[in-house]
Amino acid sequence: MVRKISSYFISLLCSLLLLLALPAQAQYAGSSSTKDTRPVAKKKEKKPAEIEYPLYNGVSVGLDLWGIGSKLFGGDFLSSEVIASVDLKHRFFPTVEVGYGQTDAWNDNGIHYKSGAPYFRIGMDYNALYKKKHGQMLLVGLRYGFSSFSYDIESMSVSDPIYGGSIGNPNLIDDIWGGSISYRHSGMTGSMQWLELGVGIRAHIWKPLYMGWGLRFRFRLSASTGQYGDPWYVPGFGTYKSNTLGVQYSIIYKLPF
Repeated sequence: MVRKISSYFISLLCSLLLLLALPAQAQYAGSSSTKDTRPVAKKKEKKPAEIEYPLYNGVSVGLDLWGIGSKLFGGDFLSSEVIASVDLKHRFFPTVEVGYGQTDAWNDNGIHYKSGAPYFRIGMDYNALYKKKHGQMLLVGLRYGFSSFSYDIESMSVSDPIYGGSIGNPNLIDDIWGGSISYRHSGMTGSMQWLELGVGIRAHIWKPLYMGWGLRFRFRLSASTGQYGDPWYVPGFGTYKSNTLGVQYSIIYKLPF
């Protein structure tokens, strides 16, 4: 009798242990089948391929219109230039600029200045937007410029309203000796070399046509002047001084070869 009771008790205990173990085993199996805790390797994102341009991408020629427009609106200087550049890798643009500048004007002190001569520049532009496909360019460049020119200077004399005769230019009175003597010096010669730092944009207008805007910071390297006075204007450089600022506005045509 005791033996039967103990057997029954053991059987019941084993059944209870089995029932307690089944839910834990099912939970473990369910969790292992629905969630994987192992680290997942991230897929590497492919970078877009860079645009590759051939070495030679054509030649462009342009005409600067800023100097012409400035004169039409009352400026003292008239200038224009032809620009030729080669597109290398759509990144580097070796450039040559040849132009002509002149002036024929009186200043406020009654001094007449006249000059006209060609000039040229040579240098390189760098396109900071060479990776873009939209055709617009942001150009940073360096130029070397040179001009050899002749110029005339004369002062306007004033007649004495009472005694007659010339009394020179009252705006140019000598502080020591007094009086003023009119003068005229023609055919004086001068030359200048300078450097230019430029920044500008070039926008695509239509098919082979582009429009360019730019600022030029010009720094004089060396200069020679006439015996009787410095020039007032240097073709291609601007007003005669150590440095000056120039503006360029051009229409550019890309040749079909």
